Amino acid sequence: MLDTLKTFFEEIKKFRSEVKAVQSKTVGQKHIRERAETIGAEWCNDICPRLNASSGLQSEVLDRYTTQFSRLIALSAPSNLRSSYVSVLDSVTRDFRKDFILPVQQAKIVFPIALSSFDAFLERIAASDEGEYFKEAVACARNGYFRAATVMGWCTAIDRIHRRIEQIGFPVFNVTSAQMASQTSGRFKRFNQTQNINSLSELREVFDTIILWIIEGMGLIDSNQHTRLRSCFDMRCQAAHPGEAPSTEFNLLSFFSDIDQIILSNPKCALQKPTASTAEGQPHR
Repeated sequence: MLDTLKTFFEEIKKFRSEVKAVQSKTVGQKHIRERAETIGAEWCNDICPRLNASSGLQSEVLDRYTTQFSRLIALSAPSNLRSSYVSVLDSVTRDFRKDFILPVQQAKIVFPIALSSFDAFLERIAASDEGEYFKEAVACARNGYFRAATVMGWCTAIDRIHRRIEQIGFPVFNVTSAQMASQTSGRFKRFNQTQNINSLSELREVFDTIILWIIEGMGLIDSNQHTRLRSCFDMRCQAAHPGEAPSTEFNLLSFFSDIDQIILSNPKCALQKPTASTAEGQPHR
């Protein structure tokens, strides 16, 4: 915020010099009038609300400046007096440094920490109980290791899928794959990966993209969700191998959002908690 205030202050002073250089009694130049409107709007719509959210600043001070910047916007109409412009600009520059810049430098004005969309999303999903994979994914994301976070995020998703298949039953998984492979038309006509899985260990040997096809056949996801998850898997592969594709917080935000909405928060993929009679010896997340 300090840099924003300093830049804005320099902008106002430069604009005041430009207005004072006008030779006519009124200001008719379009670029000056547009600049007046832009500066006034920047204060009213951006800077003032951010200062208003701070602590240690009296509202009367903000109100006084807002009145002047609102007046500057009104002056941007054609043919207003040059002296009116100068009066407003003198008023807002006179004590700007004392009222805002110095208090921020001296930590007399305290601003709340603003969470980005990415940070806010991490705050929400961090409390989820998804095991060690998910904890590692969030920890990597918080520390800026976006490629590692992508890899661990996919581990979280595919682990949930594995566990859900285990609960539904491997026979259902196997039968579904056979039914899909027998189709000669429709969406699954090119699928030919019949499975004969009898344990979680064996399931983990099946390639992830094959599993995505079969869980669509099982009705856990639809075709659009399948496509999005395939994109997540591709992003995981890009993150796990050398290459020039960037990995940013925006990429990861989209990736985590899809994993969360399509798998982790999907009721069809939810894990059933073991009952007291079956809990002993059962896998626990």
